[in-house]
Amino acid sequence: MIDDAMQSNVKNTTQHFILGTAGHIDHGKTSLVKALTGIDADRLPEEKRRGMTIELGFAELSIGDVQFGVVDVPGHERFIKTMVAGATGIDVALLVVAADDSVMPQTREHVEILHLLGIKQCVIAVTKIDTVDPDMVDMVIDEINELLDGSPIADSPICPVSSITGDGIDALRQTLVQVARRSHQENHPSPFRMCMDRVFTVPGRGTVVTGSIIRGQVSAGDELEVWPGGNTCRVRSLQAHGSSCEALARGRRAAINLSGIDKDALQRGSELATPGYLEPIHVADVKLTYLSSNPKSLKSTQTVRMGMGTAEFPVRVVLFEDKQLSPGEACFAQLRSGQPFVAAHGQRFILRDESAIRTIGGGIILRMSARRRRTSVEDTISALTALETGQDADRIAEVLREYRFTRPTDLHVCARTGVALSQINDSYEQLQADDRLLPIPGTKVQATPGAIDDLCKRLSRWLTRYHQRHADEPGRATDAVIGWLGRLSSPSLAKPLYDLFVKHKAIKPFGRFTCLPEFAPSLSKADEQHLMDMIDEMQRGGFQPPALDALAIAKKVDRKRVEKLATLAVAMGNLMKVEAKMYLHADSEQKLRETVSQLIHTHESVTIAQVREALDSSRKFVVPFMEYLDRVGFTKRQGDGRMLVDLGD
Repeated sequence: MIDDAMQSNVKNTTQHFILGTAGHIDHGKTSLVKALTGIDADRLPEEKRRGMTIELGFAELSIGDVQFGVVDVPGHERFIKTMVAGATGIDVALLVVAADDSVMPQTREHVEILHLLGIKQCVIAVTKIDTVDPDMVDMVIDEINELLDGSPIADSPICPVSSITGDGIDALRQTLVQVARRSHQENHPSPFRMCMDRVFTVPGRGTVVTGSIIRGQVSAGDELEVWPGGNTCRVRSLQAHGSSCEALARGRRAAINLSGIDKDALQRGSELATPGYLEPIHVADVKLTYLSSNPKSLKSTQTVRMGMGTAEFPVRVVLFEDKQLSPGEACFAQLRSGQPFVAAHGQRFILRDESAIRTIGGGIILRMSARRRRTSVEDTISALTALETGQDADRIAEVLREYRFTRPTDLHVCARTGVALSQINDSYEQLQADDRLLPIPGTKVQATPGAIDDLCKRLSRWLTRYHQRHADEPGRATDAVIGWLGRLSSPSLAKPLYDLFVKHKAIKPFGRFTCLPEFAPSLSKADEQHLMDMIDEMQRGGFQPPALDALAIAKKVDRKRVEKLATLAVAMGNLMKVEAKMYLHADSEQKLRETVSQLIHTHESVTIAQVREALDSSRKFVVPFMEYLDRVGFTKRQGDGRMLVDLGD
């Protein structure tokens, strides 16, 4: 029992890390892995025959209470895609440089890839020291220091070793442990995510996938989503380096036996994740670094190949500020893909040229989107800067601004900001305390000032276009404006948002119309008098109102001016437009409704003749009057008569 307790305690305190090799072909990476672990990571017959690593190899290395899942990558330039896939999720890099060859092209490229992937913990192994004299080893170490000078891994320890004699192997093991302990891991239990690097079938067990867990924890029985397709599956069982496990977390290599999904639906590049965490996208906004080793500038809209996770696919690079990016520079950009992919905030990626011959750059994902953005460059740069360098609350504020007036799930916030699930509520409280998350008056909905401002700007642009095209009209019908706001937010928010914009004088009601304050109708002294004369004449006309061209003012001003004044009178509520050239004074319109309503209550329905007699008017006017009442929903026609809509329903 004591032994069991001690073993359990050791198991619980074991630290797990992913160790990935890097380096030029034939510099002894696989031999070094075997010397460290006793495992030959070259598993393919072709690898044995050719003496070179083609596919990813895997091994396990336990040193005290530290356990490494080892990923051995190919060093040949033709297999950089595979190398990037293997480097996904590693905590510590083991850069291998042969003492008899020193720094070579893929040494440099692999160092660039490690830098672009944000890997800062590294150990350099100078291999094959048994084949050269000590002076040669010292010279190689000098060349390595020169290569790494100024890079994030410049101070990495260098360990001379021989995989043949075993010299330096024990020292290398201890150095790996020391460096690994410096690796900062955030082991949040959820959400889970793993990029697949192998997919195969085990007879009697079904589909098995392997990969390095890059975040979260997975347990037997868990339901997971497969991306980018979005299919669901269930974890039947788990293994780590051949040993069965009930659960595995970040820092572990995992073999996952899946049920509910066919092997043909999976491939290297597919991902497993907690349901509701990831979403398929075609567009991502990024911070892009273009390597100084590039011979020429990167042009906007240029097509390149993107390596992210264990997938690689073509993307078009769209630069936000300039038409090209010079070697050694960095900028914000947008990556557009013809095929769906998944990503999370803070995720690293690699860019290779269109032919996938050389690594040209890479960067970090800042914002995922299902559409191309239409905001100004200044707004885009401001938002991406906040997403790149802002605190948790700053990043969440930007995501809430993007979601406008709906609240994203905590899982989506986690994916789009990198904020841990356990910290999201604290960030919301901070935003509320700082007045950066405000209630929409009259509702329970909260939104960021940025989201409200964005909608207000869009409304202003929409109304401006209308004013410019319809200069003679006072604005858009208020119902149309409220309907537009409902489409861009929600029907329940439309009127509260309208009232909010009126309160802040962003828009101005004008009778039944709404306009921008700067486009609000203004009249000369003469036109004010003409308008009053028109309204008075219409009122005197009663139920036989004069046509516009028969008005007294029609002899003084042109037809368009008369029509504009009539439109203003309608907007102010003084006149009602019955048909194209027939208007009725508001008082008369109210009396019309009262008269028709009374007749219908007395006779159950009313005819044109009855209305004509009651109004002491003529059929010429009464027919349009009744059609107007039908149109506005006051009455409805039934045979030769009319009934009130509310009584008929």
